[in-house]
Amino acid sequence: MQKFNWALVILFIWGLEAQAKVQDNTQKGIHLDLGAVQTRLEKKWDAPTGYENLVSSLTGYVRLRGTVPLGKRIVWEPSLGTLLPWKSGVDGMTRKFTSHLDLTLSYPLLPWLRVRLGPGLKWLFLHGDGGEVVLNNGTSTSSFYTPGYASHSFVVTAQTGLSCILTSKISLNFELYGTGIFDHLRRSFDAAATLGWRL
Repeated sequence: MQKFNWALVILFIWGLEAQAKVQDNTQKGIHLDLGAVQTRLEKKWDAPTGYENLVSSLTGYVRLRGTVPLGKRIVWEPSLGTLLPWKSGVDGMTRKFTSHLDLTLSYPLLPWLRVRLGPGLKWLFLHGDGGEVVLNNGTSTSSFYTPGYASHSFVVTAQTGLSCILTSKISLNFELYGTGIFDHLRRSFDAAATLGWRL
């Protein structure tokens, strides 16, 4: 019984310290988040064996995230992130650059755990040098031609995430990005895990 009482005291002290860490970590400032993104999760689980990495990829991710308190508990966390390095398409001739602009709000679930929700904008920039690509069409090969120009598109996203406050400077972040949420044919999900440093 005495061990249980000591455990409660330690848990209480840890809770007070964790609350102080949350307060420090969510003050107005800038965070640098480094980690990885797994793209198109829904395709990874449905792809035939051997094709998982062609439809879904694990890519490095860097993000700058601001924290702007809007009250005692709610924090606005706008962020700008990009996938690194540039990806080459299956043809090897088209380079793809992807970035995210997020306008999320965070709210504490526990003294050391915050939930993030909000809209975002995904920017996809494609650049091709143009040229011929010979691909297998089943029984023989065919020539296909890639464009020699740049194009870009913007997609509205919805984001949800969790932020675990480890210290006053360090946090562990998990995000889920959804596009085409209301269209079952275009619905897609990306997941990110990052370690954040308060600058």
